[in-house]
Amino acid sequence: MSVLKVGLVGIGAQMQENLLPALLQMPDIRIAAACDSNQASAGRIHRFLSDLPVFDKAAAMLDAVPLDAIVLACPPQVHFNAAMLAMARGVNVFVEKPPCVNLGELQTLIAACHRAQVVSGVGMNFKFARPVRQLHEMTECEEFGQTLHIQLNHYASKPRAPLWGLSSTLRSFLLAQAIHTIDLAVTFGKGELTQIGSNVQRHGDAMIVKAELEFSSGASASLLAGTTFPYFEFDMKLVSSGSILVELDNLWNITLHEPEHGTRPTGTAKRWRGAWQPGPLDSGYERSGYFGELHQFFEAIRHGERFEADFASLLPTYRVIEAICAADEQGGKQGRSLLPAVDFETLSA
Repeated sequence: MSVLKVGLVGIGAQMQENLLPALLQMPDIRIAAACDSNQASAGRIHRFLSDLPVFDKAAAMLDAVPLDAIVLACPPQVHFNAAMLAMARGVNVFVEKPPCVNLGELQTLIAACHRAQVVSGVGMNFKFARPVRQLHEMTECEEFGQTLHIQLNHYASKPRAPLWGLSSTLRSFLLAQAIHTIDLAVTFGKGELTQIGSNVQRHGDAMIVKAELEFSSGASASLLAGTTFPYFEFDMKLVSSGSILVELDNLWNITLHEPEHGTRPTGTAKRWRGAWQPGPLDSGYERSGYFGELHQFFEAIRHGERFEADFASLLPTYRVIEAICAADEQGGKQGRSLLPAVDFETLSA
């Protein structure tokens, strides 16, 4: 198995607490350099890797050290600029979410990735969390049938002010937090987005965001998210054409409700509930998705394949973000718009 040389950009809390520990569990990955505009932050990498060269600019690191990929955990403006620099040099790029601040920048990243013929990745760890992967397997079973509706609740207490120099707290929240929830709706909704409806309620410096999505597959999704809540909680429900309800509680427990289960002692025509949760030996970084997303990103590089959570995969998610922000700017009226189908090949060209 080939060893990939990786450079790190942004040695803050996310890198130190989640991404770097996951990387250090991978024997076929060699961290070859690190970069942070703050030299004190950059030097923190030496607590993990004592002899690693550090830089204060991504361009200097890319010029000085031959790299197969870079992993970034920075503000989205840095993600965008550093990713463009790396891809122009033929270096594969993995960025923490969000990769950029708007749909136009995402399309620019996609086009640059296509020109450079590199692999891109975005840190959508919810999608790779062990319980979500299990949920995906369950909904793919023939017995489950077709997914008809997805209900997602994403409760948070922040941000209550704009992030990263942006002017909008709403956009900041959607990019920093609800991006995961929207992405899961798109993932399980399948098909193309056909309609988006949204409404934003404000309570002081906090907000509640409601959105309704419809897909060409026939599935619909209802999202409730916001910052009026005391702490983070996340839950998800899926309803199938087979009269099955699956619940995911806080990215941990899965409960399956079936109308009948003839092999059970209760007999047929009785409601049945089954449960699943990660095993006690599942590692924390695998359970939370950080290990899985990085492992699959590097496997995509080795095999010259597209990574599941690449820049292009976030096009529908960013379309939802733009639609929610646009409706709010137009007076917060609940709007519902028919959306044209997206030509992903054109946007990637």
